[in-house]
Formats: sequence, structure tokens, C-alpha cells
Amino acid sequence: MTVNASDAFEEELACLEEEGGIDVLWTGPKWERVIKSVKLRNPEVLYRRTARRPAPELAAESLATLRERDDLPKGAARLIDEAASAWSRKSSYIGIAPGEGRTFGQVLRLAGAIYERLVEPPGNEVDFRTFSRLVSGDSKALERNLSSVASAISRLYLVGEAQAALDAEEFLASAGVNRLPQPVLIYGSIALDDRPFPKMPFVGVPAECAGRVNLHERPAYLLTIENFASFVRYVREIGQIESGLVIYSGGFPSRPVLETIARLARQADAPTYHWGDMDAGGVRIFRYIEQHLASVGVSLHPHMMNADLLRQAGSRAQGANRIGGDVTESAIAELASIIEQTGLVHEQEEFDPQSPLPASAPVRL
Repeated sequence: MTVNASDAFEEELACLEEEGGIDVLWTGPKWERVIKSVKLRNPEVLYRRTARRPAPELAAESLATLRERDDLPKGAARLIDEAASAWSRKSSYIGIAPGEGRTFGQVLRLAGAIYERLVEPPGNEVDFRTFSRLVSGDSKALERNLSSVASAISRLYLVGEAQAALDAEEFLASAGVNRLPQPVLIYGSIALDDRPFPKMPFVGVPAECAGRVNLHERPAYLLTIENFASFVRYVREIGQIESGLVIYSGGFPSRPVLETIARLARQADAPTYHWGDMDAGGVRIFRYIEQHLASVGVSLHPHMMNADLLRQAGSRAQGANRIGGDVTESAIAELASIIEQTGLVHEQEEFDPQSPLPASAPVRL
């Protein structure tokens, strides 16, 4: 610091002290004094001097409009108080930066609307942007604030254990809100309105028509498959020579896919399996389908998803691989335990498709 800059700094401190904003403590002889410390006396003096405003004041102002709204979900006032406290410390709240009152309002509205779909399912799928536009007036608000919306729901409402373990996008899918509703892809002897489909590698039924699909002939087994490449390979390489029923879960299954799986599994009354990735996401998908099928009296078994296979073929996960939720009663509990204990994971596409029928060849690594 130059002499001129040092003198200007000391003059500024002297002015602030004279106005009652600070106390300056000097040390050393009078002809060579140096500043030892500065103590704040009245922050209002410094705010006026710098043309700034206190963070608590800014937080209260940015949230004032939200406090007056009557279209927010019950319990929103508590979250607004929590946001005010965080923003007063210049910290973000559920991923929303201080002062973003408009964004926070959109998040609260979206959270309430999604929970309504969980409590009273409307029976239709809706895409992210349409849902976001109808609820918040901004078609991209949901995509921009996906994790914040999920956090708001978890703070506003009590949700089931299985849903609490899902990531944000999986959680929304359980409420029938997806990036874009996908058709239900099925291989097997099925019919639409009692009219059987011709034999094809697989058929795609629009989500809104999935409830009209039923079995035409009873299969030897039902298999759901998590990833698209593995689904296509399976139906082309294995399905064509067997009488199984194979359904693409689309990763985490949407509501029409899940309801189709449950309906056809009840009709099939045959061994029911799921084949997916051996990682935290794959376990959550398995558990979600398993619990839904259990509610209709169908047991789900893992296919090519077990601890021995993971030990043989798995590799270390790049990041955290926490599963979440209680899976101790699940058919996949041992695999889940190994994933969390060892950090090993494995993607299903790295395996060649194999039938779940007992006579099938061992899995090729």
C-alpha cells in the first residue's frame, strides 16, 4: 500500500469513528502509531457509507410478497421463515440463492401440485414443461429447480419410505410427471382391446392407451428390463425363441409402465423377474417395482443381479453410491449390502442377455 493510500484509509476510518460507526484502537508511539484493531459500534453507519443494505432486510423484502399469497401449499409459511433465516446469513436455501423470491414461489407451487398428484393420482402422465407452465406460469421452472422442488416436498409433507429414497427425477416419475411421457414397450403375446398384436420384436403402446393392453396367451415368465439396449437385445436374441413376456421399464418406470407391469403380472401368474444395473439406482428401481408388485400379491425376483456376479464383474463407482431406504426385506437385500460396503457397481449392458429359465446357460462375463 502506498503512503497516499494508507493516509486515505486512515482518514476514512477516522470519519467512520467520528460518525459513531466504529472504534479504532491504535498502538505504538504518537509519531509512529499503527492500527491494532477496529471494533464495530453501529453497522447502520457503514451501510449508509457504502450504500448497502443489511442481508436480513433484503431477505425480508424479497419474501414479503410470498407471505401475502394465498395460493401456496399448507406449511409454506414455515419454509418461508427458514428461507428468511438462511438468506439473512447470505446462505442459499434448498438450492435457491438469497433474493430469489420469485423462484422460491414457483418451487413452492410446484411442490404442492406434485404432492396433490401423489395423494390423488389423476390417471394421466404429463411432461415437465406442460406441468410447469400450468402450475407456475414458466415452462422451464421445474427443470431448472428439480432438486429444490424435491427438497421442498420432503420438508412440506410426509412421504413413504420408498419414495423418500428416490432421486428427484424418480420421485416426479412416481407422481406421473416425466420429461416426456414414453410409450410402453412390450414383447410377448398381448392384445389391445382383445385384438392380438401380430408377432413382432416388440410393440410400443402410447401411455394413454396402456390400460387397454392385456395378455393374449399366458407366458412362461415375465421379465422387466431397465435399459433400452439390453431390452432390445433380449427380445431379439432370447425373446423370439421363448414364450416369455418382456417389458421395458424405461429406467425408473413411469406410472403407466408400472401399472401395466402389475396388471400383466397378475394375469400371467408366472415367475416375475427384473434385470437392471447393479448400482444404487438399479437397486432403487428394483425395490420400487418390487413393492408395487407386492401390493398386488406378486413376488419379484432379481435376474442377473446378485452379489456373486457383482464381485466377479463389478468395478469401483466413481462417486457416492448410497442406496437409501430400507431394503432389508427385499429380494435384492444382499446385493444392496455389497454395493454399499464395497462400492462396486456394474451396468447391465456389459452382460449378454440370458433367459431366467432354469435351463439357461451361465452368465457370460
